[in-house]
Amino acid sequence: MRVACPECSAEYEIPPALADQLTEGRSLRCARCGTAWVPQGAPAAPVAEPHEVHAPAEPEFPRPIDPPPPSYRREAEAPSGDDGEAGHAALAWGTSLVVLAGLAAGAWHWRVSLVEAWPPLARVFMALGLAA
Repeated sequence: MRVACPECSAEYEIPPALADQLTEGRSLRCARCGTAWVPQGAPAAPVAEPHEVHAPAEPEFPRPIDPPPPSYRREAEAPSGDDGEAGHAALAWGTSLVVLAGLAAGAWHWRVSLVEAWPPLARVFMALGLAA
């Protein structure tokens, strides 16, 4: 809502939340000239209309989902003799350990070359008790 001071014509924009309070006959004070006035054309007080009260409807619960047909079932539901994912996890762990052991063996074997290429690495070998 936009209002203007009747004395100096300064215009102000009133937010909708505050415009509702002007229905109570509140006065405004102009920030420019200090004149207090009750704005004309303030919105009328809202009239509460009676409304019917309805009882809450019964909640509708979703229908249970039917299980998928046997052709769509996961492989994990295969016969219990199949290791499946457990075998894959063991293979992944074993491969990781072999790779780490290979890196450690390579670092020990080429430790002199590694220290010559990057001298701060000598501290790591000294901390591990390996003289470079």
